[in-house]
Amino acid sequence: MIHRRNYEKISLREKDIVYYLQRTGKSSTKSTRKALTSDLKVQIDRMEKIAHKLFEPKGIFKIYRAAELPIRECFAEAASIALAIVTIGSSLPFEANRLMNSGNYVDGVILDAFGSAAVEQVADQVNNEINEMVIHQNLEYSKRYSPGYCQWGVQDQKVIFRKLPGEEIGVTLSDGFMMNPIKSVSFAINIGKNIKKSRWELRCKSCEDRGQCTYRMY
Repeated sequence: MIHRRNYEKISLREKDIVYYLQRTGKSSTKSTRKALTSDLKVQIDRMEKIAHKLFEPKGIFKIYRAAELPIRECFAEAASIALAIVTIGSSLPFEANRLMNSGNYVDGVILDAFGSAAVEQVADQVNNEINEMVIHQNLEYSKRYSPGYCQWGVQDQKVIFRKLPGEEIGVTLSDGFMMNPIKSVSFAINIGKNIKKSRWELRCKSCEDRGQCTYRMY
């Protein structure tokens, strides 16, 4: 059964916005409100009101038997795999780009940061719903992971989009495996009896690139 969700409530913490601003070089190295200038605090508060009017959070997911999916290292130890696509829609990234292109670069970057934080929260909500379903089956679940990192090729975006009708929540996939709207996330979660001890779930602990990886889990 494919599950489709519309989400009405997005509650963002300021430290999440600061985190994404750091990645664009628009804040201090400290993730606290004290690290922000008074002007930037005012801009963040102002853009938050705009951001919430532009959010269109949606998600779609389904749990598949491993045999229903292509053979991949990431699926090898799972009995089943949940696949999901989430988005906050196209309105916010459109407005963020409009602001930046019109010279309001800081406002655009701040709005973009709200979009990044919001889509991750929608992913968290879908992730949590999947986890609850798995717990009720007395099974274990992995941390979520997405095509393009953790040695799972980005071309496998097409695996997810062949299984899930992303267009039903307004998300499409380009020939270059990029999602549109850009503030969208696709991911998988492994499910089974001993997932917590599986090699795939513990891969970060032994990875040589762990110290430099943005997506490390530990």
